[in-house]
Amino acid sequence: MNNDQRIAILPDVLANQIAAGEVVQRPESVVKELVENAIDAGASHITVVVRNAGKQLIHVIDNGSGMSRADLELSIVRHATSKIVTAADLHAIRTLGFRGEALASIAAVADVEIRTRRPEDATGWTLISRSGSDVAIAPSALDPGTQILVRNLFYTVPARRKFLKTDLTEFRHISETMQRLALSRPDVRCTFYDGSSLVFDVRPGTLAERIAGVLAIDARSTLMEVHGEEGGVRISGMVGRPSIARQSRSGQYFFLNGRPIVSRQLAHAVVTAFEHVLEPGHHPVFVLEITVDPERVDVNVHPQKHEVKFDDERLVYLVVQQAIMKALQDGLVVPRDVGMAPLAAMPLQSLPGGAPSQSMVVNRFTGEILSEQRPSTAGWQSGSAAWSSSGSRFTGPARQNYAQLFTEQPPSEETLALPVLQADSRYIITSRHDGLLVVDQQAAHERVLYERLLRKEGADAAVSQALLFAATAQLSGAHRALLREYLDEFSALGFRLEINDDGTVRVLAVPGDIHPGMEESVLADLLHEMEGVGRLPAERKREHLAAVYATRQAVRRGTTLGADEQQALIRDLFSCAVPHVSPVGRPTYVIISFDELHHRFT
Repeated sequence: MNNDQRIAILPDVLANQIAAGEVVQRPESVVKELVENAIDAGASHITVVVRNAGKQLIHVIDNGSGMSRADLELSIVRHATSKIVTAADLHAIRTLGFRGEALASIAAVADVEIRTRRPEDATGWTLISRSGSDVAIAPSALDPGTQILVRNLFYTVPARRKFLKTDLTEFRHISETMQRLALSRPDVRCTFYDGSSLVFDVRPGTLAERIAGVLAIDARSTLMEVHGEEGGVRISGMVGRPSIARQSRSGQYFFLNGRPIVSRQLAHAVVTAFEHVLEPGHHPVFVLEITVDPERVDVNVHPQKHEVKFDDERLVYLVVQQAIMKALQDGLVVPRDVGMAPLAAMPLQSLPGGAPSQSMVVNRFTGEILSEQRPSTAGWQSGSAAWSSSGSRFTGPARQNYAQLFTEQPPSEETLALPVLQADSRYIITSRHDGLLVVDQQAAHERVLYERLLRKEGADAAVSQALLFAATAQLSGAHRALLREYLDEFSALGFRLEINDDGTVRVLAVPGDIHPGMEESVLADLLHEMEGVGRLPAERKREHLAAVYATRQAVRRGTTLGADEQQALIRDLFSCAVPHVSPVGRPTYVIISFDELHHRFT
């Protein structure tokens, strides 16, 4: 190179390592690319084994079409692919992979071994690629299909390896991708191992069976079928009832012609159909397949192939929205005569029951079928009246927790004598020297629970109740990895758990606030709501779990409290270190000054 030339062509090895950064971002990326290749090869059974969260080994086995020796030799060459030939093919992609970059990128940052045989061939072939060595290919005695072993990921680029997260976090990403891929093809058997431990083995079946096997959801009682078609756009799949809504978007899956995709616009279409049915901050669970002509969609938007562009975004949005609304109507979550009209004005709607003279009341905020008794027309209820009609909402251990809270400064007789009122089953109202105090009962209870859970010693520790008969929960692979990551924090909150190799978790003890029979659902809800948070510093893990637990277990808006419970909640709130906001930053109370009241009445 002379002094006038500063631009040079990079060596192939360095260029491949740079290009690999777009495709192989973490071990999960390798698993995704290899499983997609297996699906494209027509495999009916795919097995994935990972060790050390994929850093040491990723082993993918399929019974697909296999490769010839000539194809095997080209398989790790950049831009070599069997899935597109001409520019026209790029506008009608029907396969999951098409760029011809995956294996080349993986081989640039790891040791790769490929074993393959076509059913029509008498012998198979093995390719071994290691950095700094020539590629070696030799004949082998193999079963039909392909096996790919990826060892020592990122050992040639230590800077990339250094920025990988902990094994638990990386495995959680792999597990989430395996769930997504398994849900995309219910007709393919998927087997997934973490070392020698089986995470899941789901056999071909219906979508409901696949959801039950992968996400540990009771599809028969909690999911509704979705069907819709218009303008060449077809929607099918399942959507969860409001009762299983989550405080994260972890249970939302879109597939386009069998390809997992991410679309904020389409997720918004689902949410709008659920408008006024879910509580604020809750997100519906769904698994939806969108089928369109491949020529009407562009999947060549990003190397990860998660984002797509439709030729008519508005049409797809409306078809998804209408299909979800119809599913909610068919499932009696919303009345059929509501259509697409706003639902905010009437949260309780009478629907036809079994007999012509009977009816049932459905709470459209929660999906709960209520009794025939209509809600009170009075906007204000006294605590004593509410108590006599509904009874206590707290368990015995919960009352024990309340009894041991903040005993250093017992309330004065004057404070206890103040009248309290409950308005709209949401707010607790009392007076103080400077005005009216209006407390949001849910936000206040979240703060009380949160601060109690963070107390660590002696009588201040959370009360735990042992179960007479241990409950057994079936968790997904991602949730088991998350539980292992937070096991110490769960124990500190009062849980006693045993994680088994067969994918189950034995619940031996739980915090005292949990109602009997709700142990499994509370544990699953906590894990759902903690997904997607990412890695937290060790000192913040317990705070985060406490905030999630408090949000989940706090008394809900719309719950009637007795007078003693209202008094206790106000007293406990103002004994907190930070009484004015909930753990997630919502105000717990407001004060309406007497001056403001005087002004309004003049």
